[in-house]
Amino acid sequence: MKKQESTQEVLFQKLGNTWYVFSEIESDIIYTALPHGVDPRSTKFELLEVIEDHMRKVTSKRGHLPQAAV
Repeated sequence: MKKQESTQEVLFQKLGNTWYVFSEIESDIIYTALPHGVDPRSTKFELLEVIEDHMRKVTSKRGHLPQAAV
């Protein structure tokens, strides 16, 4: 299986003790909380790829966005 390479801009924001990742997929803004203890400033890039893949899977399985910023 060949892995597709893609570039997706994301924004990391810390609110309280929780880090969130925001991104745009198909003109919609989506966000999700990072797992407890994950700090994007010190986390290895491979984990961020896993998080991005997870966000894409959640979006495609549900047929709509899990959380939309309003």
